[in-house]
Amino acid sequence: MFKRILKHELKNILRDKMYIFFVIFSLLMVVVGLFLIPYLRELETDLAANLVTTVFILMNSFLYGAITGFTLLDDQDDHVLLSLKITPIKVRAYILIKIAISYVFGFITTLLIILTTGFTQESDLINILFILILAPMQGPILALLINSFASNKVEGFVMMKLSGIILLSPIAALFITNWTELLLGVLPGFWPIRIISMQLLPSTHFFLNASWLYFILGFLINSSVGYLFFKLYTKRVNI
Repeated sequence: MFKRILKHELKNILRDKMYIFFVIFSLLMVVVGLFLIPYLRELETDLAANLVTTVFILMNSFLYGAITGFTLLDDQDDHVLLSLKITPIKVRAYILIKIAISYVFGFITTLLIILTTGFTQESDLINILFILILAPMQGPILALLINSFASNKVEGFVMMKLSGIILLSPIAALFITNWTELLLGVLPGFWPIRIISMQLLPSTHFFLNASWLYFILGFLINSSVGYLFFKLYTKRVNI
């Protein structure tokens, strides 16, 4: 079933120029990171290099979340979800698999960005794993957020633009290190960015001061937020 839904999702992506652009833009960040980050570090502008790395990792999962969010709206417009009710495939299973595909794409491209930006030289394996698990969670959360409140693509675009605030706000984690950082905890991107900043700024004292604590809290909070939006979405479309 996963293979069939994956093929269906790829067809949806390839038939829409906007989705293709999002994919190309994601891969372009991988290529740009390969040359731009080393260049910035040669100029001794570590802050700029750190910001670019952070933004690339944040935007990457955001793009795949937007793609999945819009393809779910396409499915709704094409009555795919309604048709699935009379097939052996459970509608909720179909949605969860599409969400999982978004996560997998985000995971793969996040890994590529980490490799090409040279972040592996700044961090150890366990923290890279923490980031790889947490960062792609933004994709499913964004997809479910869009579909929890948007009933068509026009409303979906509005939700995506508003979500840009959610995308960029966690960058503040690079500059906030006291207890007030926890106010950013409701934003899914905060947790991986905090772990990234702990690797890029090792001499800085952070509030929790342990990456595994940020990972556990981030995983639990992001999972809870994702579950909440999933319940809102399934209630809205009555499945």
